[in-house]
Amino acid sequence: MIDQRINPLRRKKTRLRYRVAVIGGGSWATAIIKILTDNLEHIHWWVREEEIVEGITKFGHNPLYLSSVYINPADVNISTDIRKVVAHADYVVIVSPSAFIHQTLAPLKKTKLNRKKIINAVKGIIPETMQLITDYLVSEFNVPMSNLSLISGPSHAEEIARERFTYLTAASENKELAEIVAKFFTNRYVKAVTSDDIMGAEVSIVLKNIYALGAGIYSGLGYGDNFIAAYIANCVKEMEKFVTELYPNPNRNISDSVYLGDLLVTAYSSFSRNRLFGNMIGHGLSVRIAQMEMNMIAEGYYACRCIHEINKLYDVYIPIAEAIYGILYEGHNVQTEMKRISEHFV
Repeated sequence: MIDQRINPLRRKKTRLRYRVAVIGGGSWATAIIKILTDNLEHIHWWVREEEIVEGITKFGHNPLYLSSVYINPADVNISTDIRKVVAHADYVVIVSPSAFIHQTLAPLKKTKLNRKKIINAVKGIIPETMQLITDYLVSEFNVPMSNLSLISGPSHAEEIARERFTYLTAASENKELAEIVAKFFTNRYVKAVTSDDIMGAEVSIVLKNIYALGAGIYSGLGYGDNFIAAYIANCVKEMEKFVTELYPNPNRNISDSVYLGDLLVTAYSSFSRNRLFGNMIGHGLSVRIAQMEMNMIAEGYYACRCIHEINKLYDVYIPIAEAIYGILYEGHNVQTEMKRISEHFV
């Protein structure tokens, strides 16, 4: 058991000197700041709310998210000016909820990101354009694939805050970049490994949010753990089929933690907002009311539509994802749809 009595003012061991910016002020962004300040000498941090700036600079805590986490104000330069924050960085970690990324990055000129090394830590899609984050950065900001990386894995921010040991994966087509990112994110309570499967990992991230939402729906309908375990097993098969069709990769093993592990923690954990959102749908709440009840973004809602649109080009048989899309966007009967797809589980 890790001793939680940690002196927040202790001096860190020798830290890395990289110019890194973090974009986002939510729970996952705050957890990432906590990780990075263990390894990096100084970080530039953009947040939307002045309240967070004041909370960090005066008290060392984010008053809105993960307020128990101490952030030494001397370790971060926090600002609501995204242009200034990005200008000071060579590496930019994007952690804003996907629903806000288009708006968040809008003040930046198209040329302001294409020479940066981008680390995508977002677990969703761009709802305005129905694109994966990687595809959006390539098309909107001309960021070359060699400058793009992704950090993901089974990782709830609440457990990072408590320093519970976590495995992450740094993925990039650029091996050197993946290794640097893994170094950024490895400390005494996080181990980051590398992968070349950036697109496969990103599609899996989007899919696992949909499947976790479905697990919540089944739970809300009264199905138990036995059935939901069978449901998840069928989701894994569907995920592997879809990802292989879109981005074949001989090095991919769907049982690795960045794929299966992330799906499991999102589908089962009490911290999962996607499962919570689905649970409310299963209990009979409308999509609109469920969204109003949530105080955080359930990425699976937007992911359903994105995968539906992408699959128009590929026509892969993904009945689970399509059934959840039908419930959320076409008003299909929840109980009827979820029972229908369950009849084909093996």
